[in-house]
Amino acid sequence: MFANPLARSIMLSSGAIPVKRNPNIGDGSVSGSGVSSQTSLFRESSMALAHGGVIGVFPEGTSYTLPTIMQVMSGTAWAAIDFVKWARDKNGLSKLTIVPVGIVYTDKARYQSRVYVRYGEPIVVESYMPEMFGGGADVQAVTKAIVKQLTAEMERQMWTMTINAPDWDTLYAAQMARDIIYEDPANVPLRDWLSVSQNLVDLFTTSSSSATLDAAKTALTTYYSLLHYTGISHSSLTFLLPIKSKPLFIRLLRTVRHVLFAFFSFVFFLPPMLLHIPAYIAAKFAAKAFAKEGEVETEAQFKVIFGGVGLGVGLGVGLGAALGCLRKYGGLELVWKLLGKTAQEGVLGRLKRIVIVLGAAYSSVYLLVRWHNALVYDNYKRLKTLLSLHKLCLGLFPQRPASLEDLKKYQRPPVPPQNRFIKKKQDAGDGDSPVKNTCLPSTRKVPTRKLIKPLLAARKQAHFTLEAYLKTRTEDAEVARFLFKMRSRSSVE
Repeated sequence: MFANPLARSIMLSSGAIPVKRNPNIGDGSVSGSGVSSQTSLFRESSMALAHGGVIGVFPEGTSYTLPTIMQVMSGTAWAAIDFVKWARDKNGLSKLTIVPVGIVYTDKARYQSRVYVRYGEPIVVESYMPEMFGGGADVQAVTKAIVKQLTAEMERQMWTMTINAPDWDTLYAAQMARDIIYEDPANVPLRDWLSVSQNLVDLFTTSSSSATLDAAKTALTTYYSLLHYTGISHSSLTFLLPIKSKPLFIRLLRTVRHVLFAFFSFVFFLPPMLLHIPAYIAAKFAAKAFAKEGEVETEAQFKVIFGGVGLGVGLGVGLGAALGCLRKYGGLELVWKLLGKTAQEGVLGRLKRIVIVLGAAYSSVYLLVRWHNALVYDNYKRLKTLLSLHKLCLGLFPQRPASLEDLKKYQRPPVPPQNRFIKKKQDAGDGDSPVKNTCLPSTRKVPTRKLIKPLLAARKQAHFTLEAYLKTRTEDAEVARFLFKMRSRSSVE
């Protein structure tokens, strides 16, 4: 980003410190070809800290989508030690504190995702460095040892403040179990999101395998995969076709009520939505054109940047059209009369008009954006539910089923592509080989409508095997609570 002059000026003016990442240097140290760039980084960070600033660092060195924390680079520890040395030599003071932060998104691919932020225990850097200033020791060896200790402590705290699974299958099984137990991720209180998710991961992570555990993980992963390929969420499917049987009349009544409510809600949402259409188009185009498929973070970044540009265009066009209509039909003159303004007020009167127009424009933009953000998620969920209803109707219509061989490809979810800045082996979901692609293994594609009946069968199997596995772990109070929630919401017949 700093290679672009415009982006560089914006980033520097906001206080950003450029970092040159080299995929061939994985330890974050100041050796090899990275000496000059790292020296510049440490100098800039030390100056910012010396002026009383606070520096936010992403110690993993890159953004990625993997089931666990793959690496914590040592650059943060090196920068901290470099500053402490510099400050001690300059003024005898060397106080510096590192505060680890855990950031967990409920769905980082979605706009307005909920986010859980947790702060760890402060790490006082000086407490790790008495040997360095004692004299007589090998300073270089002591420094490297301190770097390892600081990095290990940061990684330990970050690990406890985030969700970590040993492999993709375990993570998918835990996510699917959470959705089945709570029906909708939105039903999980944000304060409990981390504990609930990690407890379920731990529940499916055990050194002793069993038939019920293997059956549950397989069924849950298959269900997760079919939901992914059909584009249907568990919450939408449960709303339209509850696992707990209900009379047909009740189901139809709920569906009709949902359709009517969605229609009236959409009508109320229409004005701000029209102004945001350029933002939707620009964000979608940018994600497709500039981001690699499967890189969720990169897609989100391009959506934010280009979506903001599109929003500016949409709001500018909308406000321009509104002012044009007011001018054309005499609305502006009526406004001036109501405000007691006349055209003979000279320069001061014109300045007042400009201030009034700008204030009205700002207020309108603010209200429209708040209006949009307050309603966009609920309307999006209702739209997804209606689209799911359409897919279910097509899928339940009598038709020739897909072959077992073709369906087999859809029983394994895709995994994100490899990140070249990650040095450790990146699991492909089966624990045996690195990630190869994010696509289906064949170009032959099964229509979504032919995946609906296998999806419903997979849901029933996932419910059954999950409940069976939870019954074997009821000695755990948390598992007993999960089982109670699951039974209170649904029952497999």
